[in-house]
Amino acid sequence: MFKELEHAECTDDSGVLTYPYHYRAHPLVIQAANFVRQHLNEHACGQAGRLVAVLVGRMPDGVLGFIAACDQFDCTDSYFEKTFWQQLPSEELKPLNTDRIEKAFEEKIAAQEKYLNFKEAAHARKEHRQRQRASGVFNPEALIASSQFDSGELDRLKLKYILALQAEEAARSDFQHRTHIAVENEWKRRLGSIQLQNKLGRKATLLDVLSGYLNQEDLLKAILRSALPALLNVAYAEKVAPVAMGQFWWGPVASYDARGEGTFFGFARERHEKLLNFLLEGEKLEKNQLSLQTFKDWKPEIVYEDDDLVAFNKPAGMLSVPGKLPVNDLYSVAMTLYPEATGPMLLHRLDMATSGVLLFAKNKSTHRALQMAFAHGSVRKRYIALLERAPAQTSGEIDLPLCLNPYERPRQMVEYTYGKPAQTVYKVLNVNEKGQARVAFYPKTGRTHQLRLHAAHAEGLGTPIVGDDLYGHEADRLYLHAEAIRFIHPTTRELLTIEAPCPF
Repeated sequence: MFKELEHAECTDDSGVLTYPYHYRAHPLVIQAANFVRQHLNEHACGQAGRLVAVLVGRMPDGVLGFIAACDQFDCTDSYFEKTFWQQLPSEELKPLNTDRIEKAFEEKIAAQEKYLNFKEAAHARKEHRQRQRASGVFNPEALIASSQFDSGELDRLKLKYILALQAEEAARSDFQHRTHIAVENEWKRRLGSIQLQNKLGRKATLLDVLSGYLNQEDLLKAILRSALPALLNVAYAEKVAPVAMGQFWWGPVASYDARGEGTFFGFARERHEKLLNFLLEGEKLEKNQLSLQTFKDWKPEIVYEDDDLVAFNKPAGMLSVPGKLPVNDLYSVAMTLYPEATGPMLLHRLDMATSGVLLFAKNKSTHRALQMAFAHGSVRKRYIALLERAPAQTSGEIDLPLCLNPYERPRQMVEYTYGKPAQTVYKVLNVNEKGQARVAFYPKTGRTHQLRLHAAHAEGLGTPIVGDDLYGHEADRLYLHAEAIRFIHPTTRELLTIEAPCPF
């Protein structure tokens, strides 16, 4: 049930719902989240951290209220709405008949024992025949007949054992197939009972919406355990007009993650997009703020150029390469400025939110030579970042392997088993009056979000970069700048350093 948002610090009558995938937390969401965090702290809701979604809406009487839910599917606190996973009936699937498997297994064991016993006996008879031949007193016809019988019977028993083994494997495969069908049918029965609503008053089953995901068990579970779709469903069922929504992390952080307690961030497209597209149909959404940064009037800033190379100072918020959004990217700009260039030009990338030196090659030979230099680790980079607070150590090296978090793209995570090696050398330059640390990063590897995650993760520096909306808190920009790049020029063979002074 919706709880009144007492003494709301702002009202929102725009009728525009916050953009779910990328946005700064709405003041009403922050206020509601504070109430939720207070409840969690007071009631000690478990020791594990959890992802909490909050939806603020205008109730039928015009009063602002909020509801919350935890992605943590075992949360039973009545303060929170249930996810779709929690709404499923709790009864277990009836065990499928395993008689065929058990019979096939018994026949396999029996065939195996007969084969092995006869093989042992045949070996003993073979040795006896060899002793007879050595003694010179034997019946040749009898020995030949005995040998032929043993050989033929051994082949027959071996074949019978192989067939029994194959029969058992077929029985197990059939059982697994029947189990899969039974499980899928049970999912269909259960999911079909859950109704989804949107503001258009239309109803559909969860099965209808997620039909394309049914064979992807992990994704299906992730969707069902997600809090936001369930909250929207509750809102529409109670005729509450959604105003703002968001999610934050509460409690201890998982070892692979870097999100801090209370951190807000957008919803993951990989989990939510199909459901949200349905649920939010008819809603007036605010525009994706990223799509508003078109850079149409941006004048390229060239910080270095010769016959082989050109380096730009990329602004924060600009894509390095073309993406899904209809906005300018630096690669397209370079291709337009240098139509005579041969080869792919682009040598490396910077995150959209990161500013600084971005290097391009004008010809294939230069591109090939520098690509090899990047691959061999002979290209050196220096980044400048502003951290939210000073780290414990003033210098050192971070070694945390990274890989993609598949359900929260583009977020990365620390993963010691499957992650790729990632090393970063750092040095604190100074600490300002706000307690923020200005740090120089010298990455030895070039993994996606390497510096951002190495800064934010508890096993790294334990403090996010200012303005990091993925691993920390939003600001006017991400305070991360690629200040310099150093390498051996492939033509002149001289050591070249290209710099773009840090703007902060």
